[in-house]
Order: sequence, then C-alpha cells, then structure tokens
Amino acid sequence: MTHLQNHTILSSTDLDEVRESIVSLAARHDLDIIGCNTEFNASLAAVECGDLSLMHVTFGKTRLSVTSSEEDPDGLLLYMVTSGSGVAQHCGKEVEFSSSQGFMRDLAAPISAIEDNFSAFVLRLSKEKLKNHARSLVGEDVDIMRLSFETAVGSSAPGWDVFRKTVHYVTETLDGPLRELNNPIVTTQMEDILLTQCLSLLPNSYQDMMNGHAVTEVVPYYIKRARDYIHAHADKTLKLADISAVAGCGYRSVQKGFIKAYGMSPMAYLRIVRLKHIRAIFLTGLNGNAISDVAKQWGFTHMGHFAKCYYQEFGELPSETIRKHL
Repeated sequence: MTHLQNHTILSSTDLDEVRESIVSLAARHDLDIIGCNTEFNASLAAVECGDLSLMHVTFGKTRLSVTSSEEDPDGLLLYMVTSGSGVAQHCGKEVEFSSSQGFMRDLAAPISAIEDNFSAFVLRLSKEKLKNHARSLVGEDVDIMRLSFETAVGSSAPGWDVFRKTVHYVTETLDGPLRELNNPIVTTQMEDILLTQCLSLLPNSYQDMMNGHAVTEVVPYYIKRARDYIHAHADKTLKLADISAVAGCGYRSVQKGFIKAYGMSPMAYLRIVRLKHIRAIFLTGLNGNAISDVAKQWGFTHMGHFAKCYYQEFGELPSETIRKHL
C-alpha cells in the first residue's frame, strides 16, 4: 500500500539526494547501504497537520545503517513501521522496532540503527508543544515534571493500536477527501487529536496525569521540603545555598534530587514557579502595572531573558498572553 501518495516529495535512488531531503524534513541522518545485492529506491512523502509534520518514508529492498548525533533538544521522532524492521542503540538501550512495535527517538540524544526493507510513518513532535497541550487540557496548576517517553512502544501499551489507527485515519483523510479543502480549522483539530493521544495513550511521564490518575513517583522528604520552600518564597531572592540549607543537605545532593524528581535543577524549578505566578497575574489583569514591573517583582531583571523564558514555557510572549485575555 502506498501512503501519502498525493504528498510525495521525493522518489530517488540517489543516496545523497535522500539524505538532504531527510535533513529538511526531520533531522540529519547519515544513511549508508549495507551489502551489494540491494535495491535502494527511496520515497519520501510529508503532510502538515497544524504545526505537526507527518511523513512516510520507504527505502526499498535494502539494508541500511543509520547514525545521527544530537540534533534538537526539543524534538522527538515517533516511528510507526509499515514494513520491514530495525534495531537501534539509543539512550543507553537497544530497541527493536517493527510493524508491531514503534520507536520514539529523542533528538537530544545520538542514535545508531540498522534497518531492513524499511518503511514507516514518522511523526515529528515538539516537547514544548506537547507540554503546552497538556497544560491546556489539565490546567495551569499541573505539578512541574519533565516530559519523557518510553523509547519502545508496542502491543504491551494498550493505546498503541488505537494511536496507529488514528495516524492511518489522519493520513488517509489528508491524502484523500481533505487534500483540496485546505481548511486550517480541520487540520488543527487533527493536530489536537494526535497531541492528546500521544500524551494519553503512549507511555510517558505525563500519562497518568492525562488519564486522571495521581502521579505516584516517590519524592524524598528533603526534596519536598526544598520544593515547598521554593513555592512559599518564590517572590524572594533565593540562592542554591538557601534551598540546600532548608533541605538539610549539600548542593550536590539537592541538585541530584531535583533532577531525579523533576528533571531539572532547583533553580530551573524556581524559575518555572515564578513564571507560573507571573502568568497567573497576566491572566487576571495587570491593574495598571507594566509587564516589566511584574517580571521584576518575581526576580526577572533582564526583560529579554524574561521574554525568552516565558515563551519557552508557555509557547507565547507575555504581550500575547495579556492581549488574549483583555
């Protein structure tokens, strides 16, 4: 079966040409053919679904080695194999992927893989986009937690088959009935469906929260003590020494504890807590204050740095938040 045939970008037997196209669509991948008796015949297709990029790649009857270095700390690539198989070394694990098991690649980490007679859907995702989507669904007061996905996704995950069917439905619809419609409202709805199902059906650190279950990760008491102190004094000048003193342990212990529990350092955690407070003020009204006044009240003295941090956390600039809620 040919997937996304009406959105084909490239059909080629030239390995260099294929490499260049993959860089522009997803990320840099160094492809090399293994063996002589091969039929390398690549086809690349891609369609936009809102801000998401959904691709289908085929390499023909060939065996390929694939290597790639760290590319994008915000990027993820989800592979849903339609034929063939592969095995990858990624994030310290060996992962097999086939038509019954998908593969989530974190673009912040290098990869090496072998692929045989391979074709697959590839969904390009943004961690920040997923994080912001989760916030829109479950509220602004979600506990701060690093978003991470299981590398291998297969039949052991009850939602995998549902998600695969959704991807097939979206691609068939965009390649068929909606191909000429070009309606951004419809494609945005499909983007929302894919983001929601990624978070709720695929194994990840947000899944319990998305499905209405309490997150049960055990956080050491000394880290809870430091965390509560940060929340209570976020509008004050805080240094790592202050947080460590409240925790009752050394700098390194509190650093490691926060990274293990929340995927970030204590000072990064403090920054996000402050940003959440600032956003809450923007959502309820400035009451005559300037944006810079509110930012300074919560410890941001450099407005360029503040705007960058705010955008990274919420996907919009402070002025956009205020304008939307006037």
